[in-house]
Amino acid sequence: MTHMMTPGTRLHLQDDLGQLGERLIRFGEALQDPNTTVGKLSDLAKSCGIKLHMRAVAESGEAPNAH
Repeated sequence: MTHMMTPGTRLHLQDDLGQLGERLIRFGEALQDPNTTVGKLSDLAKSCGIKLHMRAVAESGEAPNAH
């Protein structure tokens, strides 16, 4: 079965992919910003179709590899 793409469909697809790319860039920048809240990260991830799972782990205060 062959699918024909009209010029309008192609432009719409390019626009959708461009918008997704912009959202992914904003999400990536937010991940690098230490001031970004978990709520904001979750919202940005959701806008990209990403289901974000996080967990918090308490640090023991011991230096890594210290025995």
